[in-house]
Amino acid sequence: MKIVLTTLNAKFIHSALSLYYLKNYCAVPEAEILIKEYTINEQLLDIAGDLYGEKADLIGFSCYIWNREMIFKLGRILKKVQPQLLILLGGPEVSFDGEEIIRENPWIDGIVAGEGEETFHQLVESISRGLPLTNLPGLIFRREKQIIPNSARPLIRELDQIPFPYTPEDLAGFAGKIIYYEASRGCPFNCQYCMSSTTHQVRFFSLERVKADLEKMILAGAKQIKFVDRTFNCHMKRTKELLAFLLKFQEHKINFHFEIAGDLLDDESIALMGQAPEGFFQVEIGIQSTNPQVLDAIKRKMDFTRVGVQVTQLREKGNIHIHLDLIAGLPGEDMKSFEKSFNQVYDLAPHHLQLGFLKLLPGTGLRAQSEEYGLSFEDHVPYEILKTKVLSFDELVQLKKIENVLEQIYNSGKYRHILSYAIPACGKGAFRFFSGLTDFLKQEGAEKLLGGQERTRLLFRYLKSVLPDEDETLLLDLLKLDWLTGEQRNTLPPWLGGSREQDRSLDLAHYLNWAKGMTPKEIFKKVTVVSFHHYFDIQGELIRTMHKEESKAIIDYSQVQRDKKTPSILFVKLKS
Repeated sequence: MKIVLTTLNAKFIHSALSLYYLKNYCAVPEAEILIKEYTINEQLLDIAGDLYGEKADLIGFSCYIWNREMIFKLGRILKKVQPQLLILLGGPEVSFDGEEIIRENPWIDGIVAGEGEETFHQLVESISRGLPLTNLPGLIFRREKQIIPNSARPLIRELDQIPFPYTPEDLAGFAGKIIYYEASRGCPFNCQYCMSSTTHQVRFFSLERVKADLEKMILAGAKQIKFVDRTFNCHMKRTKELLAFLLKFQEHKINFHFEIAGDLLDDESIALMGQAPEGFFQVEIGIQSTNPQVLDAIKRKMDFTRVGVQVTQLREKGNIHIHLDLIAGLPGEDMKSFEKSFNQVYDLAPHHLQLGFLKLLPGTGLRAQSEEYGLSFEDHVPYEILKTKVLSFDELVQLKKIENVLEQIYNSGKYRHILSYAIPACGKGAFRFFSGLTDFLKQEGAEKLLGGQERTRLLFRYLKSVLPDEDETLLLDLLKLDWLTGEQRNTLPPWLGGSREQDRSLDLAHYLNWAKGMTPKEIFKKVTVVSFHHYFDIQGELIRTMHKEESKAIIDYSQVQRDKKTPSILFVKLKS
């Protein structure tokens, strides 16, 4: 029996952890199991042709919000060209209304609802040995014209019985790539917009097992290990032991991404993370809203005051990438409330501020309460919010446009110096700054911002309109600084003062230890010198002080070329 497990990932760099679990848990001698991963950006008929060429007996699709529509189209095609093929679906996008999905889609033969390892294993075993599928928990299947919904399957209690999902061959394929991993399943919180709210317990793989797994993945040369745990730090003693373990691998070119609850952090865990090299740890914290009434409505427990304190401490360490999330369209949050939430989260200075939009997922509490809260949403995936009692469709459309500008101007990391100065100088808060910039770009016919130079020119024009009394040379100097660091280019466009001739007026070996004994030609392959009208004292990512005085900046790209870090900057005052 030949089985293909497959899915359509959002991007090429992603992979589907669930498929690897299923394959390695399903030790049935009669079954040959193959994993094939595609992306939603590939042509549907190309994927169908490739899968058809495998001549499988069963194809299992892992369904998520981003790939369900394409998978349904793909399944219909495959069933037409290979009618005898068994098609099985699984994943969160089909787990909560599986009986209805099978009834409406005659090309589907079965659905694995919920946690899939044991159900899939027993299904394959039953098919290969000619055993009946009735009374197989977790399976909904079609028998001729009848839909058979078996009972729900209990969760696996002892997670260590699940094999490590990756074979040595799998790990070799992940060298230099992102690899997904979980140290626990479930979430201690009950947020009503989240699928994890449907299971009210957290189960852990043993620490010994997790450490052994992590070492295998690290030594295999993975670029990033991305934990899919819903709340990585829900058990702080355990979390700190894992952080200390990971710190033993600081010499490896790797980083670790966690989703955490900010208010559960303590001084010891922050101190541990502070010991890591820059970028070694990345944390994602879901704030969603700072309005207590909104948080109560979605049953989200969070002490935002404490979150602010802990995130500030993390930020001050200077080595941890911080990603904060907001959700627009939550019940009870109007534009004024959202503006306040946005400003409060922005003021925490995350490296990435994600502006997401509420999705009413099947099986979640908010989906069931949508009428009560006046939540209007798309009937099909991604089930995104269209309007609420207090937030109109027009306002959500505007927030979508702001999201696009936020991504290119703030989250790109290319304008951190000018934004850190201009937003406080405008005095109306970050939300109004980006809202105003969004309106300005629309007026200029540039809602979809162009390349780096045009984007920077438009930003400069906007800044002059909102800061008419500001010293233009300061705005240009800050944009120049951002261009040289954020764009990571050693040449400036002419309108920012660029020149074809390199400035070689400074003895760079005097300022750069690594340049001693090198020729100017060798040095200037890694360094550029630029004139400024202001002198900036930069520590880390921040300008600590600045004053108007002619200076030159030495932009050192040597570390960028080797470690892909932000270039270092040294300002030199010019003698009068």
